[in-house]
Amino acid sequence: MNIKVAKSAGFCFGVSRAVDLVEKLVDEGKKVCTLGTIIHNPQKVQELSEKGVRIVDSPEEVHPDETLVIRSHGVSADVIDRINELSLSYSDATCPFVLKIHKIVSEHSQKGETILIAGDRNHPEV
Repeated sequence: MNIKVAKSAGFCFGVSRAVDLVEKLVDEGKKVCTLGTIIHNPQKVQELSEKGVRIVDSPEEVHPDETLVIRSHGVSADVIDRINELSLSYSDATCPFVLKIHKIVSEHSQKGETILIAGDRNHPEV
């Protein structure tokens, strides 16, 4: 049996970018925590955990000596506001394509248009 791996196998651009950012911060000697799991890959999340990366559920859980990384799925503007209110050190690993969708939804929502989102309600990006 021959097994061929597609040229495009692996993480998408946004996920690779987020993982690279976390690994760079760790390599720089920073204490890193992520707001939720950085990506939906449990093996990679475990690997990062073994390197000392901690997962938090809210900005209030971040220790003063840690750098918070916003997951590739992004967060709401309210969460960013809270991070800034707490004066936390953070890096935003939100996928640029996700940011584009956030912008589109925000613009149309401000116009009073109804926004419908289909997806898994248990996924943070939804």
